[in-house]
Amino acid sequence: MARDEEILGWRPGRWRGRPARQLPSYEDKAALAAVEAHLKDAAPVVAIGDARALREEMAMVARGRAFVLQGGDCAENFDDAVAERVARLAQLFDGMAEHLRPAAGVPLVRIARIAGQFAKPRSAPTEMRGRIELPAYRGDIINGQAFSAAARAHDPERMVRAHFQSVGTAATLSVARHGRDPIYTSHEALLLPYEEALTRRDGEGGWWATSGHMVWLGDRTRQLDGAHVDYLSGIENVVGLKCGPTLQPDDLVRLCERLDPEDRPGKLVLIGRFGADRIDAALPPLLEAVRGRNLVWIIDPMHGNTEKVDGRKLRRFDAITSEIAAFIRHCRAAGVHPGGMHLEMSPDDVTECLGGGGPQGPADLDRAYRTACDPRLNARQAIELARQVAALL
Repeated sequence: MARDEEILGWRPGRWRGRPARQLPSYEDKAALAAVEAHLKDAAPVVAIGDARALREEMAMVARGRAFVLQGGDCAENFDDAVAERVARLAQLFDGMAEHLRPAAGVPLVRIARIAGQFAKPRSAPTEMRGRIELPAYRGDIINGQAFSAAARAHDPERMVRAHFQSVGTAATLSVARHGRDPIYTSHEALLLPYEEALTRRDGEGGWWATSGHMVWLGDRTRQLDGAHVDYLSGIENVVGLKCGPTLQPDDLVRLCERLDPEDRPGKLVLIGRFGADRIDAALPPLLEAVRGRNLVWIIDPMHGNTEKVDGRKLRRFDAITSEIAAFIRHCRAAGVHPGGMHLEMSPDDVTECLGGGGPQGPADLDRAYRTACDPRLNARQAIELARQVAALL
């Protein structure tokens, strides 16, 4: 189907007529409408020209001439010290690039999970502690982490604060990298009222999400008839699609046709997140199903390797490296460029993942287990991972 037919009548708010998952329930509809009106008149987080530049760089990845390093926090927080965090994350990217760039033999495209990664999908809508049940924490853009009814209420005003912080973060990142390799911004396009309000049109009539340079579709919101797929089908940004072990090859083909019917190089990024024990069975059929398309394949070795020990999430460094190795092996066997990796990592000395120079056992996690949601590699582990991936490349 031609693109003009596919998006005929598309507008940023068309998703509202589709079934939507993982969205908050705002009780005060007037307050929500006021926030949406405010954001529609607010400054973009990123410039359309910069989002277009990322499209061009990702086209090079699709042609096998560049490699993606994407990473950052599982979720940003309102209490982050923005300037310090941006500087330290940029330093971590630089440290990893020292290993990856020579081994890959091609330029690196750097994309941070930053300036918008405030919302998180949840496996359950509520959380139980003892006999008390409250709404689950869904990220600072929606509600608070404290376990109280007031904190866990879904508050649309949080979108305004998230936007303000994102604008400042993106500006700080741009200044910090002035004259050096850019670091683009990205986040999961989960909170559709926020995304819609920040969608802008360029001079040629194309629609762009100005909330970030790249946005992605999560494994829980990739329904073909769903609201999230509909929204992402109409924007010009680089769009990512998380591909989990339950994704069937036929459904992947349909999603690719829906999200990028013109098959434009670098427009669509498939982000595998299978798990070290499932990638060998799950990835090859998907690679074969979309063989010949001008897309980018990268690997997220974090989300499929999450486990719980004594009620606490953790990830093991060996499983992370094993999934990356399998990804590279299967891509090369299929004649596909292994285009990069997508990591949850922190420049801080956190203790959330086991091995790789970090904690050796679950009892060692207590020292600095600070994540708001999922376990992250610390800086030492991230550098070690880059070194090992360089050897694989």
